[in-house]
Parts: sequence; structure tokens; C-alpha cells
Amino acid sequence: MNIPLGVTLVIGAAGAGLAWHAQQQLAAARLTHAQLMATAAQLGIGFDPAHPGVPLRLTQHGRLDREVGVQLAAAEFIAFAQDLAAYREAGGSLLDAAMQQRLLEFLDRMMALNSGQFQALIAEVAANKDLKAEICQDLIGLAIMTLANEQPRAALRIFAESSALFTDAQIGGRVLATSLACWAKDDPLAALKWLRHHSEEYAALITEDTKVGMISAAAIQYPKFAFKLIAELDLNDSTQAIQSVVDAADTPPLRSATLAGLRAYLTTLNDATARDTTADHVLHDLALGSIRDGFESASQWLASSRLSPAEIEAFAGGLSPQPKSADTGRWIDWLGSALPPEQAEAKIRGFVSTWTQSECLAAGTWLGSAADSPAKHTAIRAYAETVASYQPEVAAQWAMTLPVGDERDATLKQIYQKWPKSDTNAIEAAAAFAKEHGIE
Repeated sequence: MNIPLGVTLVIGAAGAGLAWHAQQQLAAARLTHAQLMATAAQLGIGFDPAHPGVPLRLTQHGRLDREVGVQLAAAEFIAFAQDLAAYREAGGSLLDAAMQQRLLEFLDRMMALNSGQFQALIAEVAANKDLKAEICQDLIGLAIMTLANEQPRAALRIFAESSALFTDAQIGGRVLATSLACWAKDDPLAALKWLRHHSEEYAALITEDTKVGMISAAAIQYPKFAFKLIAELDLNDSTQAIQSVVDAADTPPLRSATLAGLRAYLTTLNDATARDTTADHVLHDLALGSIRDGFESASQWLASSRLSPAEIEAFAGGLSPQPKSADTGRWIDWLGSALPPEQAEAKIRGFVSTWTQSECLAAGTWLGSAADSPAKHTAIRAYAETVASYQPEVAAQWAMTLPVGDERDATLKQIYQKWPKSDTNAIEAAAAFAKEHGIE
């Protein structure tokens, strides 16, 4: 069995002298493959020369089922720990290829132990008085974190029974946080119950990062419960936790669960400003994800979500034209139908202005084929006013397609004000334009 991607980052931490404090995002177990590769490279972890983009992996051996197997694993553990101590004393801060391979073999050996054997190994290692405490807790912590990826409940039990070994609170806290996050990914309720039961016992190790890590991991499968965790874990600042939940909502079903969780979470906030700010932030980010899915998928999600007027306004705030997207015009139509007139006008004008600046031809082509509507009229005004500074004649042609009235007159005046006046011919053309349309 290949060890999960998350553990490659644990290996990275070991390669850098086990700098646990720098691995706060490990607990969330949500780093992308590219980020894991970059982190491993920065930490000096070697790659297979034939496959430079692929990290070294562990291959799990069969489970050890004899006591002699545990004793042998303990002997290998002690030998590696002693060699690692000597390596550090000789000035090695990053593991060379040989030590990397030994570390992989060590973790491979740990993966072959069941939880009972793991406990027996720790007891044997702890009884050895020749090992340096720093190396011992580094390697035991790394081994428990490795186990947590497959058996987080067992990892927490082993941690509890060996917590006295972790004299460095940073290491103990990281082992605890990683194990809880791995458990919260599959069973957040059980992880929450464990945390509540042991909160006083491990008060010094349970930090804001521990809680955010649990929330981030739970959000991968259970975004609605992740919001429940935010409400119940008494965070000093919920911003990072909320962002992690929204970031995980990368499919319509997860967005629906996230929206349901958000609505329930907002009822727990007594401060009206906090409620509005949180709702705006989450719906804004849900819009960013939805627009990447394409208009068809997003519109189906919107229809099923039954957003309130305030939620629609917040969602619309997160929309922006995507480069070379065929859906941009459809989103403009949606804005015109979903928002009240004043809100729709402001949003459409900004949308079209941005689109025109980046893809003038595409925006003009859409205008030429769009059905007549108030949204199109607003789009024409924004388009004409955007191109007026470099294509005033084109802008004037579009302005004249507007119905006779105040909107057309205001647009023509804006075109005149933006008309380039860089030379005599341009000045004369601008004057003629103003005279033609009665602009003073």
C-alpha cells in the first residue's frame, strides 16, 4: 500500500531536521500534489532520478505477528536513531540520499506494525537509556503521525500512553493535531468527542491550529459539520477556519452542504455585522468556484439552492468575467434577471468594463448577438464608455443603438468627455461629435 500523500510532507519535515512547527498545514491533509512536491524539494527530499517529479514512496510490508518482529523493529529503530544523532552532530541538517532511504525504510517498518506492536516498540525504545531524548521523541512522533494516516484513533491512544516522552510541546502538539485532523476527515464527531474529553488533560498542546486543522480536514467530506465545529470549538479568530471550509467546496454537492452549514452557523452569531460579513465572504467564494464550473452547472446549483435576495447579492459580488469564457454574456443576462435594477446596473457595468478591457472583441461580439433587454442596454453603455478613449467612433455607434432618452444622452456625453484630443484632427472630430449631438 502506498503511504498517503500527506505523509510525504511528514517525511519532508524529517528531512529538514523534523521542523514540526513549520508544518502547520499538514494536519489539514489538504495540500495539493504540487504543493507537496514543492515543499519536499525545499526540504531537501530526494527524488527518483528516473521520475524527478514523483516523491519517494513507501511500500507497506505484511503485518508483523510475532514478538520477535517487534524486538527487531525496536532494534532497527534504536540503530537508526543513534545514526541520525551522529549524523546531526557531524553537521548534517538535511538528509543525504542514504539517510533519506533509511528514513523511508524506517517508516516502512513502522507501517508494518499494528497498534499493539507499536505500543510495545515504544516501550522498548523508551527503556533504552542511551538514546537522546530529542531524537527519540522526533522519531516516535514521526512514526505516530505516519500511523495516524491509516489509524488515527489508534495513533491518539498510543500518543496518550506515551505523551510523557514528548518533552517538546511543539512536537507533542503537532502529533496530537495531525492525529485529530486525520480522524476528523473521516469521523469528525468522534474526533470532537475525543477533544472535549481530553481538553483539560492536553490544554497546553491544543492550540488554535489544532482546531483549525480538524475543521479543515472535516470540510473535505463534511462541510456542514465543519461549520458546527467552528461554532463549538471557541476559536479566537474563525477567519482561517471558514476559509478552509469554503476552499474545500469544489463541487456542487459540497457547495450545497457548505451553504446549509453556513446558514446554520450564522444563527449562532449574535453580532449582526459578523453575520453579514461572514455570509458575504462565503457566498462570494462560492461564486468564484461556481463560475469555474461553467454557467450550466452553476445555474442548476443556483436554482436548487433557493438563495435569498441578500444571498443572491452576496453571490453576485463574487462573480467576475473569466478570460476567454463563452459564459460571460450568460452571466450578464443572469445578473440582469437576478438582481434588483440598481444593483444589476452597477454589477453589469463593472462586469462589462472589465471584460471589455481584457477581451474587447469578444465583448463586442456578444453585444451584437444579445437579445434586447435592460441588461443589454446597461452593457452597451459600459462598453461604449470603456472603448471611448481609444475608439470613440465605435463607441458612438454603440451609443446610438440605445433607445432615445436620458441613457443615450448620458452615454454620448461620456464619450465626448473621453474623446482623444491628442492632435488637431482629433479635436475637430470631437467638436463635430459634440455639435451633432447637442453636447455643450
